[in-house]
Amino acid sequence: MEVEANSLAKNIEENWQQIKAVIKKERPLIHQISNYVSASDSANITLNWGALPVMASAPEEAAEMVESASALLINLGTLNQERLKAIFKAGKRANQLNIPVILDPVGVGATEFRKEAAFKILKELDLTLIKGNRAEIAVLAEEKAELKGVESIGEYKNMAKIAQKLAQKENSLVAVSAKVDILAGEEEIFYSDRGSYLMGEIVGTGCMLGSTLAVFAAVESKLSLFEKIKTALIYYAYAGEIAALKTQTPAKFKREFMDTIYLLANK
Repeated sequence: MEVEANSLAKNIEENWQQIKAVIKKERPLIHQISNYVSASDSANITLNWGALPVMASAPEEAAEMVESASALLINLGTLNQERLKAIFKAGKRANQLNIPVILDPVGVGATEFRKEAAFKILKELDLTLIKGNRAEIAVLAEEKAELKGVESIGEYKNMAKIAQKLAQKENSLVAVSAKVDILAGEEEIFYSDRGSYLMGEIVGTGCMLGSTLAVFAAVESKLSLFEKIKTALIYYAYAGEIAALKTQTPAKFKREFMDTIYLLANK
């Protein structure tokens, strides 16, 4: 018997059709100051959604590159001083041009260097969206957090309140990637219990989600930013559900996941 992924709500499908049409027409450029662990996957997922990736992390060109972009994604996965210089140059130029800036604070709290860098970013840049796992978001909200390397461990019983606290403090949206995803605005909170456990069995799914959110944030439409990011979270997880119907091993799942996103964007 053929098994199908759980269907999507009609309004989410309608949102996606609007977003997809704009992506196909505009081919938005997403400037990503990424990390060397998952940069290739982040670039490919961006392309699979129909947008264009550029991974310019040299301080000498970061601000100039962002002038052609429709969104800037800042990923702290393999942070160093040179990348940090590029982040501030690109981020400040993006703010001047009203280009969405998305922060993925990978591993923040694991070391003092990352933590200090992340809080400096919060202080000096206007962020459109902050996306992280439970521990990363808790650290930025100045709440108790447990990390092992870049992975979130421990229990977080009030995660939605923590996310909303950060959203209110930074005047931005906050997306929490977990078994149950959370999207928090200053007043709204959305939960999504979708996806597959296999998404946690490969390195880079969090970074690829950051790229996905940047693509959707870049789209100019009548939809609110909250609706665009909500749609991104659901469709990203939905792609994982579809891919998991075809395989139960990580390497094959990754291929199916990428292909599923490509097919969703091109059918």
